[in-house]
Amino acid sequence: LSFTTRQLNRPDNVSIHGFSGNQLALLRNAGYFSNVPESPNLLPHHVAAGDTRYSVEARVRSYLDVNCANCHRSGGTATPSWDGRAHLTLAQTQVIDGFATNNGGNTDNRLIVSGDLTHSIILNRIALTNGFTRMPPLGSSELDQSAITLLTEWINTALPARQTYYQWRIARFNSDDSPESEPGFDADYDGADNMNEYLAGTNPLAGASLLTPSFTAPGTLRFTIPDNRPWQMETSTDLTTWNPWDVPGNHTIPRAPGPVTLSGPATDPRRLFRLRLLEN
Repeated sequence: LSFTTRQLNRPDNVSIHGFSGNQLALLRNAGYFSNVPESPNLLPHHVAAGDTRYSVEARVRSYLDVNCANCHRSGGTATPSWDGRAHLTLAQTQVIDGFATNNGGNTDNRLIVSGDLTHSIILNRIALTNGFTRMPPLGSSELDQSAITLLTEWINTALPARQTYYQWRIARFNSDDSPESEPGFDADYDGADNMNEYLAGTNPLAGASLLTPSFTAPGTLRFTIPDNRPWQMETSTDLTTWNPWDVPGNHTIPRAPGPVTLSGPATDPRRLFRLRLLEN
């Protein structure tokens, strides 16, 4: 299956040779790369099913990437119907209400159906339920109970609570086509357009409702994020050139909702910061 950045970007201890640290850094230092990769702090990585520091969906997407995306991807060996790679947005995977090559003889069965375990084919194939055969078909003989539990939580709880921008604009503006509910419109004139308010989980009709990172100590930033939202802190010294802040944790893997703290050395006399939010 070969290696990917997400698989190798993790700590390891090669005790037999006396090496320990991030696998990407170890391989780079040993001269195995023809290029120089970015800092592991800024590169994506897979997350374990039980790692509750990250959103339920981020953990599901890692599982599907590791176990399914070698075939279920653009150019893969599976009949094209969905793409399990974790760097895509959920909409790009076409997994929600997506049609499967084999629906088990029931048109109500789809790849994943929000709030419906019975008709979610991917779960049924992983759990070997409702008459579906096993996936992945090779390489194991026991059911992955942690994955089954994780996908069950995602389908039953996380997905029904997930809002698309379309759903969000109706809930906030009682309209899906008014000019003031368009993604690029700043309805409360606070400097953040509706798309950024949606990504930040803030109120687009209240100017005081903003996602504003704050300094809690020199070199330490703190802010609060909504569930399942990729983000990255960027830094600049001139407001023109912006780069990701090279500190641990500043990747784009969605964390669990709540407060986030980033810390790094306070060495520059002048440094500016901005938080970039992404769609997932």
